[in-house]
Amino acid sequence: MIDFRYHLVSIVSIFMALAVGIVLGAGPLKGTIGDTLTQEVTQLREDRAALRVELDAARRAGVARDEFTTETRTRLVGGTLAGATVALVVLPGADADQVEAVSDTLTAAGASIVSRTTIEDSWIPDDDEATTAQRTLATELRRSLGLPAAAASDSAPLDDVLAASLVSTGAGAVTDAGKAALDALAGANLLDADTADLQRAGNAVIVGGVIKGDVVADRDRAANRLAGLAAALDRAGQGAVLASDVGVTGFAGASSVVRAARGDAGTSRNLSTVDDLSLPLGQVSVAYALAQQNEGGVGQYGLGDGVSAGYPPVPAS
Repeated sequence: MIDFRYHLVSIVSIFMALAVGIVLGAGPLKGTIGDTLTQEVTQLREDRAALRVELDAARRAGVARDEFTTETRTRLVGGTLAGATVALVVLPGADADQVEAVSDTLTAAGASIVSRTTIEDSWIPDDDEATTAQRTLATELRRSLGLPAAAASDSAPLDDVLAASLVSTGAGAVTDAGKAALDALAGANLLDADTADLQRAGNAVIVGGVIKGDVVADRDRAANRLAGLAAALDRAGQGAVLASDVGVTGFAGASSVVRAARGDAGTSRNLSTVDDLSLPLGQVSVAYALAQQNEGGVGQYGLGDGVSAGYPPVPAS
């Protein structure tokens, strides 16, 4: 009976409060509340209009900046990579237009792209059988290339095989063993590469794309594996740059090869990254970052998390 009375009093109190509110709102406070709401709505409309003006101005500025960078790209990068040889490696999901833009920018900078290799989705094994097959292939190819046997804990024993075949600190044609290794990797449907008249490059530029998959853990695993491949290409030559388009929004939670590379202290100490590849600024940054690599420097550039600057240091003319 006590509990029932308690609840009854509580319910009555609520209804009384509602009634008082309705009376006051419809009576003495009606004008005040109405005026306040009108002022707030008016202010919100003015704020929205001001933000719209600012957004339109920012968009126009961005378009003008991109157009200027595109039109002056040859002058901006010309000569910064004179004499450099580059192995262009395209990761799964990379945007074709961005790959071509990087290729054009490197060429405008004076670099020679001596190979172009496309990594297939199957490079990242999706079951134990594929993992075993890759380890078996890696054992054979590492021996033929004179590489040490992979450690039992090495989950990516083919990374060094590809790196040793495509990149070197010295210039020259790909060795017969290197060409055979690339043919074997292509035959296993792990990559696509033209091995005719192939040369080993001094540098590597790796272009990443969207990491696909429904499971976050699988996407992160793929990103880490591809970041490891980029690190192997960096170790094998004079320097490398990993570039992708991450964007400003959603970077922190997205699975990204750039994010994976920046998240590994050992990799980020040596491998440079660019995260705004869809922008002309980002494409120019790839050339500048590679020039910095050849001078012994490293940096993380773009608009996302973990950057050291928006763009690399501008090389001397």
